Amino acid sequence: MLGALCLLTFALHGSALQGYWRWDDGLHLFNVSMYSPWSLFFDPQVTRVASGNQVAPWNLFMYQVNYALFGLNPFPFYLHHLLSLACAAGGLYLLLRHWLGRWQALTPAALLLIGAPSVHMAQQLMVGHYLDGLLFACLGLWAYVHAVQRAQWRWAVLAAGFYLLSTLCKEVYVPWVALTLLLPLPAGSPSGMARWRFALPTLAVALAYAVLRISVFSGMGGYHGIALSSWQDLPVFASKLVHWLVQGLMGSGVLGATAVLLCLVCLVAGLAAQPERGRLAMLAGLGAVALVVVFPLVFVVHPGVDPEGHTRYLWAPWVALCVLWSLRWPASLARWHTAALLVFATAVGLQSLSQREHDRAANAMFDTHYAFARTPPPDQVLVPYELASATSTVIQMMYAHAAFKRLEPGRPHAEPALVRWEPANAAERASIRVWEEDCLCLVRLDSRPPGEQESILHNHLANSTTALPMHGPLPRMAHGYGGSIDSITIKGTQLHVKGWTPTLGPGRKMALGVSAPDIRVRLDSLVSTERPDVAQAFKRPDMLMSGFEATLGFADEKMARTASEMRCAIVLGHLPGQQHQYLVLPVKGKQGCDDALIPEATRTESDSG
Repeated sequence: MLGALCLLTFALHGSALQGYWRWDDGLHLFNVSMYSPWSLFFDPQVTRVASGNQVAPWNLFMYQVNYALFGLNPFPFYLHHLLSLACAAGGLYLLLRHWLGRWQALTPAALLLIGAPSVHMAQQLMVGHYLDGLLFACLGLWAYVHAVQRAQWRWAVLAAGFYLLSTLCKEVYVPWVALTLLLPLPAGSPSGMARWRFALPTLAVALAYAVLRISVFSGMGGYHGIALSSWQDLPVFASKLVHWLVQGLMGSGVLGATAVLLCLVCLVAGLAAQPERGRLAMLAGLGAVALVVVFPLVFVVHPGVDPEGHTRYLWAPWVALCVLWSLRWPASLARWHTAALLVFATAVGLQSLSQREHDRAANAMFDTHYAFARTPPPDQVLVPYELASATSTVIQMMYAHAAFKRLEPGRPHAEPALVRWEPANAAERASIRVWEEDCLCLVRLDSRPPGEQESILHNHLANSTTALPMHGPLPRMAHGYGGSIDSITIKGTQLHVKGWTPTLGPGRKMALGVSAPDIRVRLDSLVSTERPDVAQAFKRPDMLMSGFEATLGFADEKMARTASEMRCAIVLGHLPGQQHQYLVLPVKGKQGCDDALIPEATRTESDSG
């Protein structure tokens, strides 16, 4: 059966083997070049940087393992990735064999591979920790059941070890400790205190994890903050959650609605098939599953997050839905189970096709841009295409370029040429390449209509900034200091900020860290100004327009005065060697922002070999 799941994985998702670096791979490769596996797990600052606002060091660790084995060839990375997906399905199958026969256990494992989350995640190396985490979580529960049935502590310790690995993969697996306590055990298993006794090692790991989480990240939270700030938010959250689950897993329209109805029928039929005394235990197990499914989504279900663009968030709910269809129905309804399953699988399959089409353009765009960073074509200059998401294409491809130089020090690496100013003549304009969605390729800028050409250049070269209300220290994302904020003045409800950045003038991307939590900050203007002193200091005439003046607006003067206590800003560097770097701009006369700097490298050049 495990071989069949492996074959199904490659049959459905084998196109991933043609992929190149995508999405956040550039940042992960850069972190591979910076940090050793040892520091990844045992240095809290490195753990924080490598994991984001989640305890997930396993993700970068897998990049480190793959790099050590395969170098910078993405093909074996994807091969390993698909094997992880097959193993995740295999782990689910192995766990369900405690309760079900071979074919019954195979059904949810196969469904897992067919669903939109698998289609989405098979094409992204950066989500491999979700897959490994499911394998470890399933193996942990599988070993725990063995511990209870055989009354052997070695199985309980093994279960705790697998649970620990799952929590280091992704925080979505932390609530799975509830399944250890509430999941109905197979028939004939000891009852009473036996299951609690052998759950103690896993519970100890969960407690230790909570301590680690609080110490490393100073509390709870996720990438987007919590969606439920009060009970009044519950109806809106529930509505968005249902929309996410239905739209992301089964699609919209009549077929999607039918699939939802059939899931409810399956749930009721599964409960009805249980003996009366077993229904309470099953309800407790369903409650634990609901906790496992819903709790992680509290941190990610927000209005601005696109469900199809973040289908990986639905991984745990999808696992639960797959298992739902393994429930036995009453004998009188058993013949309808297959028909209902076929309808459900059809809806899921169509949504998976929609997901594949949705992801195709983005995957091709990243493939092309990373290839440009790896081997820049001579005499070509790029206007990077930016998605409407948190993943910046230019930052990721330049992170990858910096990683290539660090990991392959003996090989020449040409600097990818990015557009930094308006083309001076037709020849310069002809050298510029832009992304074309119709052909999923790079085309010459001058092949586009004149108005569209100017719009592309304006959007790329326009100054932009965000004002970040700070609830605490800045995230550790900056690589060093550069530039400065020379003056901050208050005029009524506005804050005027002047300074300079180590950039080439146009296209400045900056974030101002405003020490004013829960205060709305409005950017009224950001313009470039001449700084001949900076151009002379750097001996670069193209840095003449490195100065800036920004105006921030607030609701009242008190808020503006509070915001004037800002310590620093963060800007994306333009100069060679800094094009992948976030740089800190300190405010003159104030303490710097050392807490925003990433840790020093713990990987030596000899480690890169």
